[in-house]
Amino acid sequence: MGRLEGKTAVVTGATSGIGQAVAEMFSKEGAQVVITGRNAEKGEAVAKGIKDAGGEAVFVACDLRKKESIESLVKTANETYGKVDILFNSAGVLVTKPFLEQTDEDFDFIIETNLRAYIWTMQAFIPMMVENGGGSIINVASVSAKWPELNAYFYGAAKAGVSNLSMNVAKEFAPKNVRVNCILPGPVYTGMTPTEFKNNEAAMQMLVDKFCLLGRITMPDDIAYGAVYLASDESAMVTGIDLVIDGGVCLSN
Repeated sequence: MGRLEGKTAVVTGATSGIGQAVAEMFSKEGAQVVITGRNAEKGEAVAKGIKDAGGEAVFVACDLRKKESIESLVKTANETYGKVDILFNSAGVLVTKPFLEQTDEDFDFIIETNLRAYIWTMQAFIPMMVENGGGSIINVASVSAKWPELNAYFYGAAKAGVSNLSMNVAKEFAPKNVRVNCILPGPVYTGMTPTEFKNNEAAMQMLVDKFCLLGRITMPDDIAYGAVYLASDESAMVTGIDLVIDGGVCLSN
């Protein structure tokens, strides 16, 4: 406990799944948390849960596909806490279709949310981090960035972009003590888990037996533990890496 004491974190996509787990764990480790997402009801509920548990959090409704929304997020974070030490980018969407059925609209939807929004949030918060003497940015990519995933063509392309982008930004801003790293989750049990697995215990067990070498599906908290490490001073000499958290899925291919 207390590994993030005195730090302020902005967590995108924090109304559910990985983002929510990270926001809650950051708070347990002492961080003040700015929660963002498009669903105000869910976001306020997450912030309330953190505060009820003794933490400090504020929710900011934010559509990361709009620059003005991100500008409002930066303003609120700065006015509320005066600084941002950690940016955790996890907002994401998934469209699965055979390649020849993927549309321009699908591409725009995926790229705007899964790649361009990460560019915009980093451009918005890095100057604040530089001014404050440094910070840690953690971008959620995916094992799809490096290994094929059936029907997730644009998703994988966007996540590969996140991985490469993070490495390059890490190199530029290392002299300013701004670290940039990626987490590459494998299949994680969240709201985005396909219903054919979520509502079918036998199908889920088959998936685990075939691909999850460590014997279970990855949970949001598993990702959050990695995020705490990359956000904390324990990783002060770590930048530009891809941290794979997949329960051994990639080894099963």
